[in-house]
Amino acid sequence: MKKAIIISCISIGGLIVLEQSGILNSLLMFLLVGAIPGTDYNSSIMMLLIASVIWLLFFRFAAIEALYSISVKRSAKRIVQQKKRMPKRRFSEI
Repeated sequence: MKKAIIISCISIGGLIVLEQSGILNSLLMFLLVGAIPGTDYNSSIMMLLIASVIWLLFFRFAAIEALYSISVKRSAKRIVQQKKRMPKRRFSEI
């Protein structure tokens, strides 16, 4: 119980310090609107920037998945070809 009270007091104290310094306000403006403190960028530029980063990340993971599926198909095809070349029965007579 003591530990929970200490952690909650430290958290509340930290939030009060952040609110008084203006960092909390700047952080909320960045998260909600995309406004970077100290710059003149408007929200449309930030939205375009965030959309392009999301698109690049999506494209990267989609490309990795596509390359993986191609490699799996190639290896499966190679295994089937190797099985066709092998004799039907090995060591039928000992």
